[in-house]
Amino acid sequence: MIDINNVKTTKLSILDGIELKSAIFIDKSFPAHFHHSWSLAYIEYGSENIAFNNSNFLVSKNAIQLIPPYSIHKNWSNKNSAWAYKALYICDDVIKNVAKKIHGDYSHLASFPYFISYCNSEFDINEASIFKILENLFLDTINDAKQSYFQKNIEDPFDDVLNYLSLNYNQSITLEMLQQTFKVNKFKLQKSFKKSIGLTPLEYLTSIRIENSKKLFHTDVPLVEIALESGFYDQSHFTHSFKKYVGVTPGHYKNNCKILQDL
Repeated sequence: MIDINNVKTTKLSILDGIELKSAIFIDKSFPAHFHHSWSLAYIEYGSENIAFNNSNFLVSKNAIQLIPPYSIHKNWSNKNSAWAYKALYICDDVIKNVAKKIHGDYSHLASFPYFISYCNSEFDINEASIFKILENLFLDTINDAKQSYFQKNIEDPFDDVLNYLSLNYNQSITLEMLQQTFKVNKFKLQKSFKKSIGLTPLEYLTSIRIENSKKLFHTDVPLVEIALESGFYDQSHFTHSFKKYVGVTPGHYKNNCKILQDL
């Protein structure tokens, strides 16, 4: 019997210890969010809907998706249909190495919200295979001028707010506090932020907190301390938010984390 709505994570010894997530969901929807790392995912079976600011489409079995850091997206499964995928979270240094090899500009590549392709062969998780997949995804996109209009559009006036949230995510932050700090009406800030970034300031803050909490699951830090260190006011708030964004509870996620394995 398939274990539906399950997530397992493994810290691999390749590529500076990247994280591998194996997940199976049914009737699951994830809110708009982002990742701190590059996310390389492969759909093993089923299909998913994925939406970015400028596009909304369906991807199915054998699809390979690469999503840059901070690219805001939401995804959801099709009703009564199991959706299984593997995702690797890759650091900037690996991507920069690939960009250099293909004579590509890292900043330009990071400006795209996504890279998508399909493969007919098995998704092998080893360094040579991962580098080849990344090279092909980048080269296909660079050669396709039509993709240029998909570039992310984050306006400069929000940079200070984004930096502030990233540096102070573990502090208590409210719209009123942002209004006082940046001398802007909180309702105008929320509306403009949502329109330009794709999330409200507090939704963006929650996504940052979730991403940072994941870094502590491979340690002996208790869940209640992970919650507090990540900026959540209690474990109940942490559990509710984590399950909404990740699909399982923090306890389930922690119990299914494995440290450094060779494949």
